[in-house]
Amino acid sequence: MTKSLSVIIFLQVVSSVFPKDLPDYIEVCKRDQSTINSCVRKSIERLRPKLAEGIPEFEVPPIEPFYIPELIVDSGNLIQFHAVGKDVQVSGAGNFSIKNVDVDLESLRISARVRFPRLHFVGRYVLDARLLVLPLHGAGTIVADAIKCDTEIVLHSQLVEREGVEYVQFSALDVRLDVRDYRVRLDGLFDGNKALGDAANEAINQSREEILRATKPYAERTVSKLFLDTANKIANIFPFDQLIPQ
Repeated sequence: MTKSLSVIIFLQVVSSVFPKDLPDYIEVCKRDQSTINSCVRKSIERLRPKLAEGIPEFEVPPIEPFYIPELIVDSGNLIQFHAVGKDVQVSGAGNFSIKNVDVDLESLRISARVRFPRLHFVGRYVLDARLLVLPLHGAGTIVADAIKCDTEIVLHSQLVEREGVEYVQFSALDVRLDVRDYRVRLDGLFDGNKALGDAANEAINQSREEILRATKPYAERTVSKLFLDTANKIANIFPFDQLIPQ
């Protein structure tokens, strides 16, 4: 989930730094390799309040809170795990910090490292899993908290020409997540049996490192595809010369 937040922050910067009519909260970055990194980072910091509340005039949704409509996780490795999360509300994304930004103007490769000090998740889930010898089944409400979530983002791009005008096209988006710690609570396990549910939640949290390793690749691929599509929809609006002027 945290990956999705980092990606949308990154894409909001890409989409918002150079819109058609520049508002006063947008800082233009010139096509200068010696200054582009510091300029983009400064632009992100300046945009923080607007990103938190959203920018409806440019169809940029708010990140405080941030919503994940659906996330499907399926693993058959060491931990048998099939889960579907829906309508997940994430709070705390507005407190992000940018640790690093690197824009390569020659290859159009953009990378960044984003930290979220604390994220709070509330949503619905459906779970069918086996943790060691313990079967886990249920549906209900999920509540989770994660601390020190670091996300590395790499956006691969190329130029394409349409009617004699060059546009940026994003060919791939890679994300890598590092979570210091998290706690999760699933209400509704074992048809609401409190004793079994409490025991299952304790087992889940004791095995949270293994669960994160098992589920992370599926979450990363799902989020990458979702926001790569979004990035290209945005990039198709603006010519390259307008996005990053000489």
